[in-house]
Amino acid sequence: MGTRETTTGTGRPGQPRLPGRRPSGTVAAALGAAALAVAVQAVFWQCFRQPLWYDELWRPHFAGEPMATFWSELSVANTPSALGSIALLRLCGEVFGWHAWSLRLPSAVPLLALAAATWLLARRLTGRGAAAGAVLAVTLAGTVVDLASQVKPYTLDAACAVAVVLVWMSDPPSTRGLLARRIAAGLLAVLSLPVLFLIVPLFVHDAARPLWAHRRQPGRRALRTAGRAAACAAPAVVVAGLHALLFVTHQSSQRASTFWDDHFLAGRGPLDAARFLLDQLAATAAGAPPGIDRYDPNLVHPLTDSSEALVVALGVAVTISFVAGAVTLGRRRDGRVLLVATAGAELMILAASAWRYWPFGAVRPNTFLVPLLTVVAAVGASTLACSVPARVRGMADPVVLVLVPVLLLTAAVPVAAATGLRPLWEERTDRRPIDLMVDATATARDLYRPGDLVLVGGRLARAGWLYGTRLSQDGAVSSGARSASARGAAGARRPRIPVSATVFLTAIGDGGVGQALDLRAPGPGSRVLLFVLAYDRRGTARALDEARAAGWCPAETHDFELTGTLRVLTRCSG
Repeated sequence: MGTRETTTGTGRPGQPRLPGRRPSGTVAAALGAAALAVAVQAVFWQCFRQPLWYDELWRPHFAGEPMATFWSELSVANTPSALGSIALLRLCGEVFGWHAWSLRLPSAVPLLALAAATWLLARRLTGRGAAAGAVLAVTLAGTVVDLASQVKPYTLDAACAVAVVLVWMSDPPSTRGLLARRIAAGLLAVLSLPVLFLIVPLFVHDAARPLWAHRRQPGRRALRTAGRAAACAAPAVVVAGLHALLFVTHQSSQRASTFWDDHFLAGRGPLDAARFLLDQLAATAAGAPPGIDRYDPNLVHPLTDSSEALVVALGVAVTISFVAGAVTLGRRRDGRVLLVATAGAELMILAASAWRYWPFGAVRPNTFLVPLLTVVAAVGASTLACSVPARVRGMADPVVLVLVPVLLLTAAVPVAAATGLRPLWEERTDRRPIDLMVDATATARDLYRPGDLVLVGGRLARAGWLYGTRLSQDGAVSSGARSASARGAAGARRPRIPVSATVFLTAIGDGGVGQALDLRAPGPGSRVLLFVLAYDRRGTARALDEARAAGWCPAETHDFELTGTLRVLTRCSG
């Protein structure tokens, strides 16, 4: 006999009986979860007003690129982005203005949807207490709130991931309804790039399920059923696949970067690969919440990460709860959807890391898995908690001695996750690398006169400089930039620097400044504006020597802390 499916009160497979559960109550609780997300972001409102820093600046540049040059410019994007997320960013810039706060809306608003969707998913699969714990762990995690306050798509990715799983779990009465839901899942992949990692394994699951159900009596009926299931799920794969093939692969220049080398399977031998896999899975389990970034030094992390003992204890407890959750969910039709999506995505990411397309492990691009991993662990913790009373009555089963600390530690995950809010609060007004680029470009726009030549030096300077000179409508925030113009001058009122007057140099001090001045020296009465990114300042002395050799000397200097230096060069006297 096969395993018996748990059923709802209506007799449908996939959902446990929950006496007294009302849809209106579930919706109200979901709205409450969204309200919690609003409240936590309101507390950290200052984070949304901070100037854009390096890891944010490049995204609005590509989003706001004119259509004539958008496609060619996109090929050098720092990391791949989904078409929908770029469109959202552009929409916010065009509607609300190209301001730091408005460009962060596509990250902030999805946190509300993420909180509500996490509740709906968790509540479908477990009780109120465990579901509430999952929502708190995700919504109040300092790292998640930090990501929601930046121009990055990770909260949007997480919300879309939960939505795809919920859509796939739904059981419409007609084939047309099922097809519509699969198409909706595919469209979510256009909004969120990593949704593809969920859709592919779910498609395989749909196609293989009828074959598995009829494994003892295979035949044409099983094949026909599998074919129909695959046909219904195919639109999701087609839409997501075409988006990835036609739009995402065009943005694969990041494969040459070394930033994610520690999280790529590529280039590892068998033993090193096995060690890498175990290390990353351990890091994923030990996160608070599980799967959250534990690598990026520019993000806040829970205070528990500073204690190796706590990290190990949380990792072991979450692993045990996750295994229990996997066993529990494996007995349910909708539970298997969550398991297949989560495990399948991890396998696809691992394969992508072997070709340097996507990093594997507890890193920010994999934030979309955080709510899914958290819900599985919450289901497991609930299952283990329900078994404790029976074990206590049964002559004090010694297993209880293990279960109690496991449950206590798993229940502490939301608290551990929320400890990341403390460093976020303490650093809410702190400076970040290259966060005065808009100030530097505002000063350059005030100083620029038609006929001047602008030299921008630094491998990472181009995207931020173009955003600041062509799109940004923010005013200067530093005293150095304000001294070049009136304090209240709006960015939109400053003259834009023509791209034709700008030369970008990937390196400083290697002869590029001298060569640019030889080829494009300004005419009489004009000047040279030389900006050097902070990361490339060590080549400044050589670059100024090149300028002097070409007859240009520094006349004015504007320094932007942690960002760079802008100099005005005029013809050398004598």
